[in-house]
Amino acid sequence: MSVEEGFVRVAAVSDIAPGKAIAVRVEDRSVALFNHQDQIYATDNQCPHMGYPLIRGRTRNGVLQCDWHGWSYDMAGGGCFTGGCDDLDTFPVEVEGDDIYVKVAGVASKRTGAHYLLLKEGLLSRDNWVLSKAVAIMLAQGVSEDETLRLIVNHLGKHIATEQDANGSWRLAQIANGISVARRLPVEDRLIPLMMAAKGASGRAGDRPERQALPPHATWETLADWVRMFSMDRDWEGVEKCLITARTLGQNDDQILPLAFECVLKPHFIGFGFNIPHLVRLAQVLEEFGWDDSENLVCNLVAKMLGRHRGTPDGVRREAIEAYRNLVADLNDISEPDGSAEFDEDGFVLALLSGDLGTVFGAVTDALQSGVHVNRIADAMVVTGADRMSRTPASYNPGWWDLGAEMQMGSAIRGVAKYGGYALAAKAVYHAAWQFYGDRWLNIPNRPLAEVTLNQHASEASGDASADRKAIVDAIESIQINDVGPMVGRYLAAGHPKEELLDDIALALLKHDTGWDILDTLRVVYDESDNCRDHPAAHQLIVGIARFTTGARRSNNSESATRTAKRFAQRQTAVDLY
Repeated sequence: MSVEEGFVRVAAVSDIAPGKAIAVRVEDRSVALFNHQDQIYATDNQCPHMGYPLIRGRTRNGVLQCDWHGWSYDMAGGGCFTGGCDDLDTFPVEVEGDDIYVKVAGVASKRTGAHYLLLKEGLLSRDNWVLSKAVAIMLAQGVSEDETLRLIVNHLGKHIATEQDANGSWRLAQIANGISVARRLPVEDRLIPLMMAAKGASGRAGDRPERQALPPHATWETLADWVRMFSMDRDWEGVEKCLITARTLGQNDDQILPLAFECVLKPHFIGFGFNIPHLVRLAQVLEEFGWDDSENLVCNLVAKMLGRHRGTPDGVRREAIEAYRNLVADLNDISEPDGSAEFDEDGFVLALLSGDLGTVFGAVTDALQSGVHVNRIADAMVVTGADRMSRTPASYNPGWWDLGAEMQMGSAIRGVAKYGGYALAAKAVYHAAWQFYGDRWLNIPNRPLAEVTLNQHASEASGDASADRKAIVDAIESIQINDVGPMVGRYLAAGHPKEELLDDIALALLKHDTGWDILDTLRVVYDESDNCRDHPAAHQLIVGIARFTTGARRSNNSESATRTAKRFAQRQTAVDLY
């Protein structure tokens, strides 16, 4: 092809019969050429809706209609006649004799900037395809991941404030976990967890009058006391008013989340342990995006979590509330130990799984009073949950999500220590222990962690890491739950890299509908594989998530929207996709 003032010769007029169209490749793009009403038109061959090749469309009176979903465009100007669609890119055409020249280089895309509207449409509609398409285009067009995520976080704040109660914290957790998992994966594989994060933020975002601070006279100490009172009374609006006022004081931002942790760790919140990891996730979002983008979300969601309806506790929960109230009275002034204290981990685990509330809480008290650091207790709880997950019978109800909650609660202890302080983290240990007590119905034999080794697999280990990972993924996708655990054990016993295996497991999980339900636990496995890397039973984290992924999966596949969106952003047409 020759080049003349930016125009490239792409075809001959005789190549295109009147009323017909052909596709040519120019500047790495598929360009559609139409011979319509004695004039040659050039447009992007990719329909801006879902990427169908427009050369298969219908032309009438200067209007091009896509043959897949019927969306229509002005052939000359590219304007879209169908609501909610991006405009179509069109290109200058010159005809010299029988030669057709098209200029693509340097022509501004009409879709530039439209991705912001597309993301807004997806966030309001909760449509997986629109969300995937918006995020994929934004990333492909060089919009920073940070900017995209800030738009999502801002929308979540509006959505929760107007449409959600305290259970909006589950949406927040989905965003935080989707972002975290995405950043663990190669760039080319991040779209699915980022789409999940966007889906967590999506929904209606109605109008709400701006909440005004109280008239200036209250001190931080007074506001903090009111927050505690309103939380006890389940008055979330009172809590929100106090938090908004505290922000206007300008010097108390660092005290707001510690106060929130203090409140959710009160005795009456026994049985609402999910508040703790969700508050940790909110603290992480605030840490990354700052108050300017997170204030509405933090003040409203924290208020709703602290003032949530808690119902009348049953007999067992009342017993736990009273026991906890008596046990934590001395923890307010506990200081962080140096980590040198002896810890009978196996004895602690056996007590934790005893099914007796006094024994469970007694083991926590003994460990804390002996100077055992909460991080060591968190290690024991996380690895115990993973070991139980690796051995739970794959029966009618294996309790996957309950075991995942054990790991999440153990891991959250570290977050409470970071954002709330050591004394509050010590209290969080009791709430995590309650999760294990609540799971006493699970039919999993107890065993000391010291017995958990890879020695049984050492003689069967393979030397081909890549082949072993493929076999494990095949076992997951064909739901061979009784085989996948030993396969992972053999892989790890051979000393193969666990990071690459975990990425493969994550991708096998995320492209199916079960990925939504396991995202929380997957994020914990990523985090705790680092935190617990020196624990002799840490390998059970990988074994457990492999079995969870296998046992919980369904046949419904949610990969197609994100896969198609990624290729759409790369300007491939639907012919390339299918």
